[in-house]
Amino acid sequence: MSNGTAPMHDGEEVDPEVDPGEPVTELAAFEHDVSARLMSRIRHAIQRRTTTAHLTSFAFHLPLLLLKEFWLVMMGQFDSKKVEKDARNEGKAS
Repeated sequence: MSNGTAPMHDGEEVDPEVDPGEPVTELAAFEHDVSARLMSRIRHAIQRRTTTAHLTSFAFHLPLLLLKEFWLVMMGQFDSKKVEKDARNEGKAS
């Protein structure tokens, strides 16, 4: 068991003062170019998620926008009746 002073790695205690040394230069030779197919798949996945996000946002905001517009139209109708009523009252008062 560990006494709590040394970190654990895969069940074995690791000395925190060990220097890992220089990076292995042979690993740089294993670099591979990314295939066009992989880039295309990633690009399409991002586009699908973006499209889904836009459609979800549109589906959520459209009903709210319609309710707001209907409310404004209804309030506009009440205001126009008030203006017409005031205009008729001013004509009678003259």
